[in-house]
Parts: sequence; structure tokens; C-alpha cells
Amino acid sequence: MQTETRDITRLAAEFAAVHPDLDRSMQRLALALFRLLSEGKPVRPEDLAERLRLPATDVASDLERLPMVQRDESGRVVAYAGLTLKPTSHVLEVDGRHLYTWCSLDTLFIPELLGRLARVCSTSPETGETISLTVDASGVRDVLPERAVMTLHDIAGFDLKDVVGTFCCYVHFFASEEAARAWAQRSEGTYVASIAEGFEYGRLYNHAQLGAALEEAARSDGKKKL
Repeated sequence: MQTETRDITRLAAEFAAVHPDLDRSMQRLALALFRLLSEGKPVRPEDLAERLRLPATDVASDLERLPMVQRDESGRVVAYAGLTLKPTSHVLEVDGRHLYTWCSLDTLFIPELLGRLARVCSTSPETGETISLTVDASGVRDVLPERAVMTLHDIAGFDLKDVVGTFCCYVHFFASEEAARAWAQRSEGTYVASIAEGFEYGRLYNHAQLGAALEEAARSDGKKKL
């Protein structure tokens, strides 16, 4: 059984289009938030301001405008745009720290944003089997089982205020295409894709949303290595 060939470029563009356009300053804030959150602790607005070297009041105001942010009772950020400190069935191990994501797609695009290699361990909702892989900005490798695939979901009904309930809950890894198809058939709008296609989907989304910030970060990282 083979997964169908899909226009991943078009699908990723449609997915990016239902997210707000972020200007350069908001992209910097978003990327900094991802990276601070990846350190494994809730992020205070003051922490983000210090990282960005900007006034705390300005950063706090911008953070209020950023979608897909979840906070704890103290107002600290505990999840943002797919990366979360709260346990889920998708584990993202980065620099020895166990982080979590809202769906399997998040595990494929977040490592590039962090500038780190990540080891992923996820559980199939259909069979309970474990799927593991390694991801960095260059791609995916060490996928086990080798026949593993994933599901994606169309953007019909997508709601930024409930990303988990309108998109992420349909997006998982599966140990085989048969298991993925059986699960997808019960969820309208869900389709099966290869993990390589999922990685490309996520890479295109990254650069549509945070391309300018990623380029700046790459230049900065390059200078640090000199």
C-alpha cells in the first residue's frame, strides 16, 4: 500500500494562510519564545524581554497579541504554537530535556525553530504502538518502525483559539499506513501522508511564518561560530 501523492506546497501554504502574518518584530518575539520555552521552564514576559533586549512593557503588550499562547495561573507561558511543557503523547527530547507537542506535525517543524536536533517518541492512537524518529533542520532519520506514516488534516473548521480541538487532535504518527488509514476514515478531513511529506509541510510553514527571524538567527549563529 502506498500513500497518495499530494501537493504539499499548496497544502502548507493553505495552512500558513489561516495564521496571522507576523511582522519582523513579532517573528523575533515568536522565535525567542519557542527557544526560551524549550529550556523546559515556564516563561515570564520579563524573561522574554531580557532575551530580546527590549522594554518589558513593550514585550508584554506584544505577547498579548500573539495567538496560540497558553499561560499558567501566574501568567507565565507554558505552551506556544505546538510546543508545550504539559505532557502529551508526543515527546520531543531536546538537549536531554523532555518537552511535548500538541501533534506529530509539531515534532517535525519545531526542531528547526530551536536550531537543535530532537529525538521524538510518539504513540499511535490507533494501536498504541510507539513511533520514534530523529529530526533536525535537514530532515528526518532513524524512523522506527520503518513503515511509519502520519496523518494531516485540512483547514476546514480550523480555529486559532482551539488549535488542538480543530486540527492537532487529527494529526498523529502511525506504525503503518493500514493503521493510519483505518483511523483517518473515521475523521472527516483527515488524510495520510508520509513522514517526509509532513517534514516538508512543516518546513514550508516555518518559512512562511517565521522566515525573516530564522534568517536573522542563522546569521547570528554563524557569527558566533567565527
